[in-house]
Amino acid sequence: MQDDGRTTTRHQETHTPIVPQVIHRTDRWPSRVVIVVAIVAPISLVAAFNVLKSYHDFTAVTLSERRMIASLAATTLHEKFERLTAIGISLATRVQFRRLIQAGQWDEAVDILRSVPEDFPFIERVFLADPHGTLMADTPALPDVRGVNFAYRDWYQGVNHTGIPYVSDAYQRAAAPQYHVIAAALPIKTDEHRITGILVLQVRLQSLLEWMYTIELGPGGVVYLVDRRGQMAAHPELAPDGELRDVSSVPAVQEALRGEGGADIAFDPVAQEARVVAYAPVPGYGWGVMAEQPTRTAFAARNRELRHLGLAYGLVALASGTFAYWILRTLTERRRAAYRISALNADLQRWGAELEEANKELDAFSYTVSHDLRTPLSIIDGFSQALLENYAATLDARGRDYLQRICGATQRMADLIDALLGLSHVTRAELVWEVVDVSALARAIATDLQRCEPTRQAEFVIADGVVAHGDARLLGVVLENLFSNAWKFTARQPQARIEFGSLPQREGSLVFFVRDNGVGFDMVHADKLFRAFQRLHGRTEYPGTGVGLATVQRIIQRHGGRIWAEGAVGQGATFYFTL
Repeated sequence: MQDDGRTTTRHQETHTPIVPQVIHRTDRWPSRVVIVVAIVAPISLVAAFNVLKSYHDFTAVTLSERRMIASLAATTLHEKFERLTAIGISLATRVQFRRLIQAGQWDEAVDILRSVPEDFPFIERVFLADPHGTLMADTPALPDVRGVNFAYRDWYQGVNHTGIPYVSDAYQRAAAPQYHVIAAALPIKTDEHRITGILVLQVRLQSLLEWMYTIELGPGGVVYLVDRRGQMAAHPELAPDGELRDVSSVPAVQEALRGEGGADIAFDPVAQEARVVAYAPVPGYGWGVMAEQPTRTAFAARNRELRHLGLAYGLVALASGTFAYWILRTLTERRRAAYRISALNADLQRWGAELEEANKELDAFSYTVSHDLRTPLSIIDGFSQALLENYAATLDARGRDYLQRICGATQRMADLIDALLGLSHVTRAELVWEVVDVSALARAIATDLQRCEPTRQAEFVIADGVVAHGDARLLGVVLENLFSNAWKFTARQPQARIEFGSLPQREGSLVFFVRDNGVGFDMVHADKLFRAFQRLHGRTEYPGTGVGLATVQRIIQRHGGRIWAEGAVGQGATFYFTL
């Protein structure tokens, strides 16, 4: 950058004396005019073009920033609605709770939910309604509401119409004090998908939306929410529990409720001023987020910058020397950009070093887990075995049973440590990419399984010629876990069958599968399969640590693929994965 600066200086020194020489030689004002016009006209055109472009750029940036604020607020509200719905689903799908509702035991059912307002403080009240919208039980209980029919409420109409969880519009609750609330209504269904009741989680709107009042939009700017009907559900400048205003006629509100996002400049007839209006929909819930700010403050920075730019170009038009200043200013900005890039590179290097240090600390932690924790476990196991061997005669049956339980627990703890270490290793191990004969890996694993239990009747069907591009060692871990899983859950089959193969490419990726005819699983719980320590079968029925499938998922993800499973109870399971 210093070389550029010296070049510019030489350029100025070379051209500075030329103009006086030409003027002196011609000594006539038309020549001077031509020279001035020749210098000023291009600069003036460039100045006009740049001012106009800067105007549009600054305007676009300002609108984009407001649109981003509205979008982020909409995302935040969507996450809060999602969490509220998820809580409701987890409550409404409890087996005992559903049975009580089907039996019409409303008071017993609501007793199960009595701790919900304590566990989730933002949930103010929980109540149960029958399929016709009549309130049957509530907690905390309110007087004179049981037996009241609320079929006119939005939450009932929404869940009754869709048959799925529904978050209502804002409304004023019937009981005193009558502040604004929203309700998440969850259908309670039988196994035949018939609605037997409705679980309603009532949340005070002000407590749910306190985060909104902290959004800084700038001087005079406000962010507010509208529900499906176009009601102004929350506004920082309005009383929290005042009248719900209808703003459905506002064009920006209409766009947001139609699922569109954007930013415009509109005239506010009430405030008698132009305003920047950004809007964004809340996906899946029909609400909208509006961000408004007067243009005089929203574009204050733009106008200030344009004034500075206009002044600079005005000076440029008066003298050619200012043109050189403009070049130097541009070079300075480039120099600053280069400095910023250098600073970012330095930050990246520092972050890389910190990441390397964190990995070293993680390695040290793994070492501690594998050695320091294993030592006391070995001591506990050793002394327990010594007691069983040397003092069994002095112990009664209960004492021997306790010692055997201690031995079993220490072994399970050691297995869990090994599994966690394996999971940590496959997450951080460096990938060595190569062409892998997956069929050969599968055959080797099948041979090892049969060698371990030669008396079992099992049939392995392994497709020939299946190859993949990946890390051979980690792909071996994937197949070992999937085959071991299939081997374990087919143990009670008189004739076990385990199959490995591939399917035609899906979305550009070959699909591999491992299929068995074992006990299978309920697809309702499919999302739990790949979570660490999540088990669909008891440890006494089928041994294991609950980490194997989580390890498989980590390896598949590191290979840029995905894994999923299909199955049915008593009809086996199939695990599919791509790379």
